[in-house]
Amino acid sequence: MQPSKAHLEKVLNQRLRRTEQSALRCLDEASEVIVFGSMSAGLDRPDSDLDVLCIGDLDYKLKSKQLDLLAVSSATRQSDAWLQSELATHVVKYGVWIKGIPAWGSDVRVGPQSIGEKRRRVSAFMRSLHTSWFRLEECFRVKYSRKIRRETQRLILLERNIAVPPTRILDYAWASVGGTPSEVGDRLRQFASKDTDGFLSDLLRRVDDHLDGSQTPN
Repeated sequence: MQPSKAHLEKVLNQRLRRTEQSALRCLDEASEVIVFGSMSAGLDRPDSDLDVLCIGDLDYKLKSKQLDLLAVSSATRQSDAWLQSELATHVVKYGVWIKGIPAWGSDVRVGPQSIGEKRRRVSAFMRSLHTSWFRLEECFRVKYSRKIRRETQRLILLERNIAVPPTRILDYAWASVGGTPSEVGDRLRQFASKDTDGFLSDLLRRVDDHLDGSQTPN
């Protein structure tokens, strides 16, 4: 269940007490403050960080164990690059405004640059993993199969002009955003070179094992 604005504001204030003054100033001066990601969707775990977007007078980033804060200037927010980005579409769909209103939501859409960047990312992953897969320890094969599966899911959604949801939806509720298990494997096959050493077969087995519904949230 999606948490209330009051609850998210309380969590934000608690975590701000343990952060630097520049972050506090950033939030105080922002015209809009939006919580997004797993916590805004009610899908957070005890160790989840809080994702916050501030819109104001400056561009700024802060990453800590409990807080992931991104500030963009009003000029950046008005640019096509931002309005057509993966993050902007996610924030408009899943974000909760703590301060200000989502007046720019109608201008947001998935742009070709976001799709192209995601395709290049998946393609680069596939090339790199193909050459190193069987030299990796098992823990890293698990890690990278999860990472490339998620990025492929994001690509599929972006190509359909669908906002990318929080990661836990990709992991455990893929069907809820219109996804099917087979299409992830089909898309990965399109990026793979000829599978002469078993890399693709091993990767797809791991992806299928997760998407067949046998996995449960931690």
